Amino acid sequence: MHAKHNFYQFYTVFTDNNFFIMRRKTIFSLFLILCMALSLSSCIKDEAPNSEADVTGITLPDASMMLRTPIVNNSDITIYANTSDSILAPEFTLTDGATIEPASGTPRKFFTRNINVTTDEMTGEDDTTYTYTAIPQKYTVTSQDGQWKKTYTVNIVNNATPSDFHFDNVRYYEYDGKPLFQVFYETVAGQTVDWGSGNSGAMITLMSSNPSFSDYPTSQADGGVSGKCAKLTTISTGALGTMFGAPIAAGNLFLGSFVIDMTDMPASTHFGIPLRNTAPVSLSGYYKYQPGETFVKLNDSKNGVVPVPGRTDDFALYAIVYEVTADAPYVDGNNSLTSPNIVLKAELKAADHKAGRDWVKFDIPFEPQNGKAIDEQKLLDGKYNIAIIMSSSADGAKFQGAVGSTLYVDEFHITYE
Repeated sequence: MHAKHNFYQFYTVFTDNNFFIMRRKTIFSLFLILCMALSLSSCIKDEAPNSEADVTGITLPDASMMLRTPIVNNSDITIYANTSDSILAPEFTLTDGATIEPASGTPRKFFTRNINVTTDEMTGEDDTTYTYTAIPQKYTVTSQDGQWKKTYTVNIVNNATPSDFHFDNVRYYEYDGKPLFQVFYETVAGQTVDWGSGNSGAMITLMSSNPSFSDYPTSQADGGVSGKCAKLTTISTGALGTMFGAPIAAGNLFLGSFVIDMTDMPASTHFGIPLRNTAPVSLSGYYKYQPGETFVKLNDSKNGVVPVPGRTDDFALYAIVYEVTADAPYVDGNNSLTSPNIVLKAELKAADHKAGRDWVKFDIPFEPQNGKAIDEQKLLDGKYNIAIIMSSSADGAKFQGAVGSTLYVDEFHITYE
């Protein structure tokens, strides 16, 4: 509450800024590590009432409706459900002793169902389709000690995967009531789809410098192809980032969610949202890229960087479709280009990258991977995820890149069959 294409950083946490649980104690624990180094003394006290007010899980009474594990972040919850019922009664799991209002299991109306009838001019036959307009519902969680409250907005997504991404919409992630960084989102049929980024991780290393939103690796910028655009920049994480062996952080955006795994940070990012559409054919859009001046990598002691003479930074931009299975419910930073579950991939190859100050249009096809093809029944059953992934430094996971490398992106479009 208080708070591979390899481009994962130890503290550059990839979130769905819409898609991620950050508890107050997650941030506090980082500072606790430092405090423990200063003192070996401790005292034992009676356990106080819990001061956390978090949702840790959510289900629907009919589990078969659920297409994916719901995404829970600091103030928003997204439920992917295959249902035309507008009145649903979600049930919540909370931190110890916390309560929620309205109560868990209370029926509420989450969307309206719109009937659209069109008539074929040639045959005179009517074609009926349905769209859904979201009615997000708010829930307030109160901690066991009664001192803390947190309001969550719960949204049901049951509509088609977006075709267009304009990067014109942002909201602000707040910490202690202060807006810190921007979260990109798109809307389709009145419902919201968030982009994830590493801004929440950079927040930890930038916090002491009182940064503005434009100091974060990912932010919105003027001068897009149409309206605004997204700006991804590789930054230095300063003394704190260097202390933890994460001296740089690449700007990044992706469709997916973040579930923290401190033992394997690349595994924390779960790429992809449900593919509720026909099979994608191509990904198009615009970018412009300027690499930073000095390419660096971690030095041998892993607490700083050294320059790599003759090497120029490069970006990453690709999309994948993969099958969701019981043993592989998602792909992450360890296998986003190598998972055997990947069915289609559209990648802007390094040989086609251009640097400069002008917008470059791209149009890249989705190509079959691993000898697989889209299965129509699995597509209807919601068994595929789709992800778009991009970064200002392609090897940021290895803490390799150039501070100042900047990738602008705008007006993405997925063409479906």
